[in-house]
Amino acid sequence: MATKNQNEMTKKRSKFATFILKHLLVVFLLFALIGVSLWAYIKMNLMEKRFEKQTSEMKISCENKIDSLTGIQLELTSKVFAWAIRSELTRDDKEQANQFFMSFIKEPGVIEAEFIDAETARVSLYTDKKNAGVVFSNQDALLTEKTRHYTRDSVLNVITPVMGLNEKIGVLVIKYSRKR
Repeated sequence: MATKNQNEMTKKRSKFATFILKHLLVVFLLFALIGVSLWAYIKMNLMEKRFEKQTSEMKISCENKIDSLTGIQLELTSKVFAWAIRSELTRDDKEQANQFFMSFIKEPGVIEAEFIDAETARVSLYTDKKNAGVVFSNQDALLTEKTRHYTRDSVLNVITPVMGLNEKIGVLVIKYSRKR
């Protein structure tokens, strides 16, 4: 009985082996197709990951360049704005200077603008009423002699000294939203 089962098993094996031997080319091509498909799938995944990484790096690089250019543009804008404020303050026309502030705040991206008096270190012109008369605590900004900008919490801050004829009148601080 055991020999009968062995004969049937060898017959089955031999039928399977004969089928594979008969169709050796087809079986080889089938395995080659599976191998090439697997290789192509892995290669495509690697290329997609590399593409996403490069895209992310380029996006970050472009955002940094845009932020840098925005900062430079806002520095220039704040200088011109400081000249306008200076001319109104030397004429003692705070109402006109305040109108400049209210017009300036309407520009896209501008969050807040304030003028800090150099003598008292208090906010004397502002776009946000809660800052009226508040003592300005950033000593670096009060002592700055040239326009500069820095970023904090996705807000670009531009600090511009406002100079009179012989002395510093105050400091202009403009807060600009970096979010697009």
